[in-house]
Amino acid sequence: MRPARTIAELTLVAIVATWVRCSWLPLERHRFDGHEADYLAAFQGAVLEPSTRHMPLLAGAYRGLGRLTEAPDALLAVNLAAGVVTAVAGATLARRGRLATGLLLALSPTLVFWSANAYHVAIPLALTVVGAAVGGWWGAALFALGAANRLELALLAPAVACLGGWRVAVGAVGALAGWPLLDSAPALTPLATALPVNLQLPDFLGALGTPWGLLLVAASVRRRSLPLLAATAWVHVVGSCFDDYGTRHALLGAVTLAVLVGSSERRWVVAVALAWSAWQTHQVVTWYYAPDSVFQATVPDLPEPPPCTEVLDDPLARGSHWHVRDAWPEGTVCWGEERIHRAWTSRGLQDRALRMHRVYDPVPIGVLSLPGGPRVIYEVTR
Repeated sequence: MRPARTIAELTLVAIVATWVRCSWLPLERHRFDGHEADYLAAFQGAVLEPSTRHMPLLAGAYRGLGRLTEAPDALLAVNLAAGVVTAVAGATLARRGRLATGLLLALSPTLVFWSANAYHVAIPLALTVVGAAVGGWWGAALFALGAANRLELALLAPAVACLGGWRVAVGAVGALAGWPLLDSAPALTPLATALPVNLQLPDFLGALGTPWGLLLVAASVRRRSLPLLAATAWVHVVGSCFDDYGTRHALLGAVTLAVLVGSSERRWVVAVALAWSAWQTHQVVTWYYAPDSVFQATVPDLPEPPPCTEVLDDPLARGSHWHVRDAWPEGTVCWGEERIHRAWTSRGLQDRALRMHRVYDPVPIGVLSLPGGPRVIYEVTR
């Protein structure tokens, strides 16, 4: 491909990715919630105790950024820029269909959302994808830096090798920098319990991981794209081993699927994939730190629920559904969903809610009026 055309295509990808992230997302709704609040504290000068919840290298970088500016929006700006870089670098990974691949990445709902959060997600992913695009030992160094800021990326080395070659995959050793932090990681649900549940959720791979998206993937698969399909499957299987698996763990799979579908010889598939990605991103935009009124409009008109045994979606909670799957309580078992479960925030409760809806076929049986807003109570069955 001629250099001028390549530059023009990558420039267009950068423009679209920037526009979607900065003009389409209602960034004014953003709140430094959950672990983002820790990074905001680092930005404001606090020294955090090293932990997998706030990686020391990134926290240190944010602290340095805070010496240059006092505006918290700078945290969003660097992550939004990382999201744009991911789209551009990902486009270069496609052997054909570079523009289509880049636009799919620019429009990917999960990539767009995590670009607008100051968590250790967008920046480590950008380092990994750029590393794969650069290739060789320089690519390995970039991947190592990404893995040092998000340890589970090391487990995705086979998928990185598919994109950038085995030398880049060697960068997985960068995760050793975070080895001392593993004692701060939460206890995990046994693999035999978590894996069968989470494998049902390819949706975490983004728009192309949803049922309709997978049809487009199937229409795009050719012999030469089988390694990309295998890489995506690896990302999904590895992520499924974690009880709190969510979109943040599957972003590299969203990249591999975009490269696969963007390289499709069937242009109608690419066109439909772009439209579907845009629609899915529109849904994220609607629920991005959604106000109470957005959730209130979906609450059914039901009385207070009957007595029931409640299970929780938090894997660390004593009443977590993970703890009772092998000894399901008798009688009516229920789960409550509030606005925060539907809103896309960096706390990731939207991913837990999807798991509850997908796995337990919830049926609404009542609504509780709480000071923080309504809580829809569902009956769930094993």
